[in-house]
Amino acid sequence: MRLRLTLILLLVMSISVLSPLAFAQQTGLSGVITDGQGGVLPGVNVEVKKTDGSSFFSKTNEQGAYVIPSLLAAEYTITASAPNFATVQKKIQLLVGQLAQVDLSMPIATATSAVIVEASDEMAIDTTSSVVSGNVTPKEVQDVPINGRNYISLSTLVPGIKGNSFGDVPVSGGDAETGKVQITLDGLQVSQNSVGSSFGQPRFSQDAISQFQIITNRFDATAGRSAGIYVNTQSKVGTNLIHGGAFGYFRNSFFNGSDPIAKRVLNFSDQQYGGTFGGAIKKDKLWYFGSYEGEHQPNTFTVTPTVTNVLFTHPTLLQINEYLGRADYQLNDKNHIFARGDAFNYSSSYDGAADPSTASSDARNSYGYVADWNRNVSDHFINDLHVGFHYFKTTFLELNESPVLQLPNPTITIGAPYNRPETFTQPTQQYRDDIFWLKGKHNIKVGGEFLYLVNNGYFGQNVRGSYSCTKTGTAAPSYATLFPNGTTDSSTWNYAYLRSYCTSISYVKGFGNYTIHIPRKIIGIWAQDDWKILPRFTVNLGVRYDNDIGAFLNNLRFNNGLLTPTTNPNLNFAPRLGFAYDVFGDGKTSVRGGAGLYFADINANPTIDDQLFNGVTTVQATVSNPTNLADPFAGQDPLANPSLYQQTPQFLAQGASTPYSLQASFGMARQLPMNTTMTADLVHTRTYNDYILLDGNLLQNPTNPQRNLDPTLALSPSTTRVCANGAISLDTVTNFATAKNLCNQHFGGSSAATGGNRQFTTTPGAGMLSDALQIGVKHATTKGFTAAIAYTWARTKNSTNGAFSYPNKPFLPGIQQEWANGTDDQRHTLTVNGQYNWKYGLMLSGLYHFGSGLAYATTSGNSGVNGYTAATRTFAANTTPIAPGQTCPAAPCIVIYAPLSKVSFDPGYGYWVIQRDAFRGQAYHRLDSRLQESFTLHDRYKAIVAVEAFNLLNHSNYASYGGVATSATAANGYGIPTAAGSSALEFSARSLQFIGRLQF
Repeated sequence: MRLRLTLILLLVMSISVLSPLAFAQQTGLSGVITDGQGGVLPGVNVEVKKTDGSSFFSKTNEQGAYVIPSLLAAEYTITASAPNFATVQKKIQLLVGQLAQVDLSMPIATATSAVIVEASDEMAIDTTSSVVSGNVTPKEVQDVPINGRNYISLSTLVPGIKGNSFGDVPVSGGDAETGKVQITLDGLQVSQNSVGSSFGQPRFSQDAISQFQIITNRFDATAGRSAGIYVNTQSKVGTNLIHGGAFGYFRNSFFNGSDPIAKRVLNFSDQQYGGTFGGAIKKDKLWYFGSYEGEHQPNTFTVTPTVTNVLFTHPTLLQINEYLGRADYQLNDKNHIFARGDAFNYSSSYDGAADPSTASSDARNSYGYVADWNRNVSDHFINDLHVGFHYFKTTFLELNESPVLQLPNPTITIGAPYNRPETFTQPTQQYRDDIFWLKGKHNIKVGGEFLYLVNNGYFGQNVRGSYSCTKTGTAAPSYATLFPNGTTDSSTWNYAYLRSYCTSISYVKGFGNYTIHIPRKIIGIWAQDDWKILPRFTVNLGVRYDNDIGAFLNNLRFNNGLLTPTTNPNLNFAPRLGFAYDVFGDGKTSVRGGAGLYFADINANPTIDDQLFNGVTTVQATVSNPTNLADPFAGQDPLANPSLYQQTPQFLAQGASTPYSLQASFGMARQLPMNTTMTADLVHTRTYNDYILLDGNLLQNPTNPQRNLDPTLALSPSTTRVCANGAISLDTVTNFATAKNLCNQHFGGSSAATGGNRQFTTTPGAGMLSDALQIGVKHATTKGFTAAIAYTWARTKNSTNGAFSYPNKPFLPGIQQEWANGTDDQRHTLTVNGQYNWKYGLMLSGLYHFGSGLAYATTSGNSGVNGYTAATRTFAANTTPIAPGQTCPAAPCIVIYAPLSKVSFDPGYGYWVIQRDAFRGQAYHRLDSRLQESFTLHDRYKAIVAVEAFNLLNHSNYASYGGVATSATAANGYGIPTAAGSSALEFSARSLQFIGRLQF
C-alpha cells in the first residue's frame, strides 16, 4: 500500500509540473529531422503515405520533431521536404502498437539533387517507449500453420505468453476469468465480461485480421481494464488495387493418428471456407474491404453410460459464421474516417456428457460496429474520436426437461444440467476520445472513454429440481428398476425404489425470478506524457483512473440480514512511470524499464449472484428426506414462506474491491544486422484482491483461530470471535445459535458444516506473483527466409484456485500456506517458427512449441473437513498418510499417491495438508508444418494448394490429469492423464489439413 501511494504521489506531481494533457496503445510515427550538420530543422513538411492508400501530413516543431499518431499498421513511405533542402524519402514497416522513431537528415539542395531515398530499417525498434510487448506480423498471420484457424493461437509467438492452448483469449488458467486480459479491435474493446472466458468471446476470421500486438507488461495509461495483458488487434483494409480471394481448409480423421487416451483414432471431420474482397471506390480517397468465413464440423458423440453399459452415439454439428466489413475514407489532408462492422455466429447442436440425459446445446452470437474520425486540428494537435457498439450473447439449452439426480456407487449424475436454460447477453456502447499534442519535448496524450453496458440474462439454477442420494454401504442401485424407460424420460423414474435405496435424500429447487439485469457505466480517464528529457532519453509518465459504476451496486437491498457492498470501489488511480534510453543515439539499441499499477476488468460473474441467489426475490429451497419425492414440498410455495426451508444464498460480500496488479520491468531491445531484432526483458507482476469464496456458515474457533467452531461446544463470555467473512465481531455470546444469527448464518440449516452461505469476496492476501525472463528474436524476410524465436522462463505462484474455490484455511485466506505454484506455472516456454520460399512457388513453413510440465491442483478426496462440504486438501489428524505398498504403522492409515514430501502436518491447523501444486504434468511438444505450392494463373491471379501437418511427430500431449491424491483408479487416478485431443485441438494426435486458395 505504501508503494502504491508513493507511485500515485510521484505521478501526480510529475504531471502537474508538465502541464498535463494522453492514447489505446497507439500505432504511429515520430522522429527528428536535421540538416547535414546535425542541426534541427523546424517547419519541415512531412508526408506519410500508406502503400496503395491514404496520406497523413505534419510539420516539425521548433525542436525539429514531428509525430503522426493513430496510423494503421502497414508499410509507409515517409517524405520530408523544405525550401532549399533536398527532399528525402524512407520506407518503414509499421507494426501494431509501435510508435516508431524515424529520424531523417536533409542535405542542402543542389542543381543536380533529386529525391534522396534513405535505406529502410525494416525491423526498426521503438526507442521512446518502455512497454513490454510482442507483435504477430502480417506474414506470420498468413504463413504460420494454425490448427483450427484461430488467430489467438498465434499468441505463442510472443515472448511472455505461457501455456499450450488458449481458446478465445491468449491466457490460460484462472487469468482468463479474473479480468487479467483485454482485447481490442481497431481501437475499441470487443472482449465480453458478462461471464467467464470459458463462455466464449467474439471471433474473427484469420483472413480478416491484418496483424496484432500483445502487451505482456506495463502498457501505458491509454490502455486499461486489465490487470494482466492487453491485445491490440487490427483488421485488414482496402487498397487502391483490387485484392482478395477464396479459400477452403479440409480435415478428416482418415489422416489422423491415434488419440493417446482413447487409444484409437477419434472421428473428426471439418471444413472451413470463405473469402475476402477489397479495393478502392475512389483511388487515394475511398477504400473498402470485406470478409466471410464459415465452418462446418459434423461429428458423432460417443459414450458408454454407466446406467446401460451399452455404447451410445448421437450426431452433432458445429457451425460457425464470421463476417467483417470495413470502409476507409480520406476526406482531405486533415480528416480521415473509417467504419467497420462485424458479426459472429456459433452453434453446437449436441454437447454430450457421461449420460444422454445430461446433453445440451450451445450457441454464441455477437455483432458490432465502430466508427472513427481522425482530425489534424493543427500540425501538432490531433484528435481521434471513436464510437462503437458491440453485442454478445451466449445460450445453453437443455435437450430434455428432467430434474437432476445424483447417485452413489459409483457417483454419477442423471438428468438435464442443473443450470439450464442459461442465457447471458451484453450490449455495450463505447465512446472514446484521444488527443495528441506535440509540445516541445513533450509528446502528450490525454483522453477519456465511456462504456455503457448491461449484463442481462437468465440462469435457471435448479428450476427443475435436484435430488442428491446418499447410501450407507457400497451397493449399486438397480438402474433397470430406477429408470424403466431410460434416463431421458423422467416421467417414468421410479421414485418409490429411489426412496428405498437411498439412506437419505436431499432435494433443492429454485423459485423466483432468475433473470439478470445489471446496468454498468464504465469510465476511464488518462494522461500520458512521453517526455524526451534528453535527445536519447525519454521518460514515460502516465496516470489513469477507472471506475465501473454499477458493477457492485445492483439496486437490490437484502432484507434477510446479508451484508453486500454499499459503495462502488472508487480509488482506482493507476500511476505508471517508465523510461527508454537510446544507448548509442543511432536508434538501434534501447534500454527500458519502469513500474505501474493496473486495475482489472470486473467480471460480472461474482456480482450477478446478488440478483440470482439472494434468498429474497429468489429462493434455493432445500428439504431433507421429503415424504413424497414426486412432490417434495407437499404443495407449498417456498417463495411465499422461505423461512420454512434451508437456503443456499450466494452473493458478493461487503468490502469486496477491484483486483489490481503491480507490474514492473527492465530490459533492452537491439536492432541486429540482416534485418533481425532482439528483445530481452525481466518482468514482475503481483496481483492483489483476487476473488475467493468463503463459507459464511463457519464460525472461528476461539481456541484455534485456524479452525471452524464445533457447534456442540459452549461459548464462554467476553471472547472476541469473527465470522468467516470477517464482517462481524462477536462479544459476550454464549449460545452457538445466537452467534450464527449475528453472523447472518440463518441459511443452510442448523449445522455449521452445511456450506449453505457462499460469499464472494476479495482480500489483499489472495493474488498472484509472477517473475519472468522474456526473450524474443525476429528475422525479417531475407533471401526468402523468415524466422522468429520466443522464449520465456517464468515462475508463477498464487494463493487461490479461482473465484469459485474455497481457501483451505478460510479464516486466514492470505497466509503463506495457501501460496503455491499456479496451474499456469509453466517454467519454460519456447516457440520457434520460420518460413522459406523456394523456387517454382514452393514454400515450407513450420512451428515448434515446447512447454515444460504445468503444475496441477490436487485434492485429498475428503469433504466435510473443517466445516466444508466441498473437497479439500486435508486429512484428519488421527490418520496416518502412507505411500502405496508401505506398511501402516498405526491405524487408521490412508494411502497417498502423491509424493509424501508434499504432505505435512500443521499443528496450528490440526490437519494433515497436501500442497496445492502436488505434481506436474508431462512436457508438451508440438511440431506443425505446411508445404505449399503457388501457381500463377494470370498476372496477379494465383492458385495455392497446401497440406498442413499438426503434431507431425505425434507426441502424446495431455490436457488434464487426475488430481485426487487418494485415487489410483485406471481412468482418473492421481497423476494419470484424463484428456487429450477431446478438450483442445492443440492436444490432438497427428492430423493433416488440406488447403486450396485463389488469391489476387
